[in-house]
Amino acid sequence: MMKHFLYTSVRSILCLFFFLTLLSATAQSEKSRALTLDEYKKAKTFEIKDLESDTYVKFENAYVLDRFEMKPPYVFKYSDGIERRVYLYRLLDNKSKQSLGMVAIYYTPGNGKKFNICIPSPESDKNVWALYIDDLKEYNKAESAFGSAFAYVMSREMSTLATGSSGASTTGNKTDYDVCFPANALVTLANGQTKQISEIKVGEAIASYNKEANKLETAIVQEIQIHEGKGYPVQTLFAANEIVTASTQQQVSQITKIQATPNHPVLTQDGRKAMNEIQSGDSIYVFDSATGEFITFKVYTPFTHSEETATKVYNLVTDKGNYLINGATVLDK
Repeated sequence: MMKHFLYTSVRSILCLFFFLTLLSATAQSEKSRALTLDEYKKAKTFEIKDLESDTYVKFENAYVLDRFEMKPPYVFKYSDGIERRVYLYRLLDNKSKQSLGMVAIYYTPGNGKKFNICIPSPESDKNVWALYIDDLKEYNKAESAFGSAFAYVMSREMSTLATGSSGASTTGNKTDYDVCFPANALVTLANGQTKQISEIKVGEAIASYNKEANKLETAIVQEIQIHEGKGYPVQTLFAANEIVTASTQQQVSQITKIQATPNHPVLTQDGRKAMNEIQSGDSIYVFDSATGEFITFKVYTPFTHSEETATKVYNLVTDKGNYLINGATVLDK
């Protein structure tokens, strides 16, 4: 029961902040860059002296916390009499003014308890996202009201996003864009190494998934399809596998991230699904290089609105009909 509760809470919080990051980027029309692991750790230490009045604060003259849309905090009062507040800030690179993600500050005025939840930008490395997920679990353990408070914030912010968005990025005709990946998508090679899809050559041996045998096999690239000349919408999903370590009996999350045009097909346990058809709770097949086996990762939440774009996208055609992107099994057109 506890495992299910933690999973549900983490999934809800992930959903909230994926959408908050999108909403922030859309509303402010700003570019974003990857948040490094060191920057992630540093952002958790940023201290705002007066949360009520300090809406734009610089740190080390290198970073800025800017109150999200100048919103007042969300205030929660529970039967225990303790008031909880949630303040939302955009995290910016002060020099370039690029978005690095967001910081939510959870604060209980009565006892002064306060902690920062740093939400990485979508471009951030999977190791940063893995630490983010682990932090969410710790916050949920440390503060019993954390999950419910953030679930409420999620519902409010997602509602704002839904009513304020045109939805054009996902509801148009599927022929409006091509079925592809951005240039930096990592393809798993037959030898287990990875290479950006933009560097793959015809005739190259890459890894694929034999579902019937549930094992890795070699595929040969027969064709590389490249599309450029317009802005192609790019959708992101994150999936995770939770394991329990034998030494500590603690749950450890392994995560993978896929970015592709919304109509690119992915292999799920329910069969072929386009990126924009995948729902929270769906399972995808991911190759575990440590064990040499394919395991199922559960999708925490996909982006249902695609605000990122790529000017050049790639797709592979293989003799096996599938290949691996960031370890996850995706299908040819």
